[in-house]
Amino acid sequence: MSEPVVTDFIIVGGGSAGCVLASRLSEDSGTRVLLIEAGRDLTEETMPRDLRSGFPGRAYLNREYLWPGLSATLTSRGANAPSRDAGFYEQARILGGGSSINGIGANRGSPADYDEWRDMGLEGWSWDEVLPFFKKLERDLDFDNAYHGKDGPLPIRRLGPAIWTPFTHAMMTSFVLRGIPFRADQNGKWEDGVFEMALNVDEKRERVPTSLAYLSADVRRRPNLEVRTGLTVERIILEGSRAVGVTVRGEDGVVSELRGGDVIVSSGALASPALLMRSGIGPAPHLADCGIEVRQDLPGVGQNLMEHPSAGVMAFLKPHARQPRDAYYHIPIAIRYSSEVEGCPTGDIHMNVMTRASWHQIGRQFAPLFFWINKSHSRGQLMLDPDAPDGPPRIDFRMLSDPRDLQRLADAFEYAMELFADPVVADTIEEIFPVEMSERARGYTYPTQRNAIITDLLSRALDTGSAVRKWALPRMMEGAPSPHRLAANREALEAYLKEKVGGVWHPSGTCRMGVSGDRMAVTDHNGRVRGVDGLRVCDASVMPTIPCANTNVPVIMVAEKIAQGIRDSRVG
Repeated sequence: MSEPVVTDFIIVGGGSAGCVLASRLSEDSGTRVLLIEAGRDLTEETMPRDLRSGFPGRAYLNREYLWPGLSATLTSRGANAPSRDAGFYEQARILGGGSSINGIGANRGSPADYDEWRDMGLEGWSWDEVLPFFKKLERDLDFDNAYHGKDGPLPIRRLGPAIWTPFTHAMMTSFVLRGIPFRADQNGKWEDGVFEMALNVDEKRERVPTSLAYLSADVRRRPNLEVRTGLTVERIILEGSRAVGVTVRGEDGVVSELRGGDVIVSSGALASPALLMRSGIGPAPHLADCGIEVRQDLPGVGQNLMEHPSAGVMAFLKPHARQPRDAYYHIPIAIRYSSEVEGCPTGDIHMNVMTRASWHQIGRQFAPLFFWINKSHSRGQLMLDPDAPDGPPRIDFRMLSDPRDLQRLADAFEYAMELFADPVVADTIEEIFPVEMSERARGYTYPTQRNAIITDLLSRALDTGSAVRKWALPRMMEGAPSPHRLAANREALEAYLKEKVGGVWHPSGTCRMGVSGDRMAVTDHNGRVRGVDGLRVCDASVMPTIPCANTNVPVIMVAEKIAQGIRDSRVG
């Protein structure tokens, strides 16, 4: 069934970028916009409590909001050994995308991140040129200076020392005694230091995803904007070398075609390249292996896959050092510092000082130091499954394949152990463990009433004494090795990290921008897909290198900038 759509733009994916595009493009009353999202709708009236909460620990574990069946291999063991088994990889499937379920961190990255894009030949992407779009997107509730915007759709604020626990204060004291300066504004001048986390929450300390910030009730009443949810886009329809529409499948299984207008793919760094390849746009040999007709040979589609490799250690907190039983935001402070490893930029390591490991009462008893490589050098790839090209793609991040990433992650592990050993901090904690869980313990992380009751009872047992913890915690931690032994044995530590490295759900780079003549570039500096008229990509996949930031705000910036470029070209 083919349905003509009277529209100028079909936006595929209502995530962090798609909602921005729909809002900004429809500001011009003569521009008709259709936004398509596979997941459920999300409005001010329908936003569930777990999404609205300023504590995100329930939202990003609730599989009702996630793509089912998506798995990824995080690290490869080398040419002569099999890759680690693929595990479930969380990606949002709801209007607002990652901004609806993420950890609500709202930071931008280093000016050098964007100057690097400029130096790659990408016109208009230097720090000085993207800063106006960072300012345009935000309504900063704390700062009013040259770095910040006050009138944008997205509220950003810090929660202040009122939410700090005795553990937080102890960590802050340790940093001060080490000569690490406090920086009041994480999004101010790029410098090493400790800071309060900048958060995407409003005056009520509640999350505001792009589905609310950009698609307000007034915006959704625009006659030239239509938002359709519960539709999964399966193919981009091409006539010759031009995109003319999309094939969609409804929740009832009915397949139809929506034709009319240019197509902008904003489905995220995993779904966007997969959609291009299913539509015949990608590496020709791989498409042929999958039985897909090659419409445009672009070898860079699905390549250059990036993430922020992560690890952590956590301590069992003494009762006086914990959060109250009600769940508050769990990352009051963080530290940014420079590894000084050759070839790595300043501020290339990020460490969250967390006051809660999970939403339940056992989570309240643990304080993780969660750290990641802010600027990773390892690159992976995403390919379709030749046996089932319409199914979930094969995702291989190849984390730590660059030795600089492994070196820095191991250094950060050792530094975290030094921090826990500081006498000021040691007075607030008991046992220390790597951040990992047994399969049984992992089952309790899903936010259900049953799990809440069970974990409340178990948490009370853990507080009865060290003997109980000595028996129970190793079973919860999957027989994890002693972090003290790992910190004292570099070879063992690196082997452990190769096996247990995690990510931060920041996939990027798989449809990267590049200059003419760059064979691996998929898009140009305006997000236009090379060799295909009427088709753009706008999401984290266009980033040529990963920024030193949680990627949500940079993605919103990218969408603001590409939307403005489209509007300017239509006026011209």
